[in-house]
Amino acid sequence: MMSYEDTMRAGADAYGDVLAALSAAGFPASFTQTGGMCAALEIQLEAGHTILVTDAEDTLSWCRSDHRGWGVGLYPSGDDWDEPLAYVQVDSSDTAALLSAVRDVLRPRRV
Repeated sequence: MMSYEDTMRAGADAYGDVLAALSAAGFPASFTQTGGMCAALEIQLEAGHTILVTDAEDTLSWCRSDHRGWGVGLYPSGDDWDEPLAYVQVDSSDTAALLSAVRDVLRPRRV
């Protein structure tokens, strides 16, 4: 059985290309777990908000070959990740679709 650190490192390695693409686009991200070993990519914004990136319909797959689509949620400051301020879901699993979804979730919303 792998240690927690080794497990997290393996998860980050599996999404290394995605983490690099996000960073290159100005969104430094890290591989994280949100509790109960549910994986996500996390982007901390300067204003204190957080963007969590998961699979389209569930937590981020630990095994990259099982990954399907992207779910991108913008959350308020703090650790309350129950209700996103904005959420975008895309069926495509490519990096370009993810970058577009991240930009879209940051667009101001009219209420």
